[in-house]
Amino acid sequence: MLFAVHELESEICKLRGLLQMLHEDQPDVLEDVFEFHVGSLISHAGAEHHGYIRTCAQEMLAAVRALPRHSGSSEPTFRLMPDMLARPA
Repeated sequence: MLFAVHELESEICKLRGLLQMLHEDQPDVLEDVFEFHVGSLISHAGAEHHGYIRTCAQEMLAAVRALPRHSGSSEPTFRLMPDMLARPA
């Protein structure tokens, strides 16, 4: 199955979001996931789109790597229902 152009653009946007999440949370697997998904996109696109996919993907990866990382600790930063914890019983 080959992607239509609009589907290809959508999949590239999804990949960008995934890479941004991995950059923050799991940078050690970023490269492997990137290679897998780019290979998948190329295998589902016509030969005339392969160069575009590669170029777009490399630019995207460089842009994501240039972003600052916000997660400094490995512990979760979310709290469920903090008001309930602050009230006396």
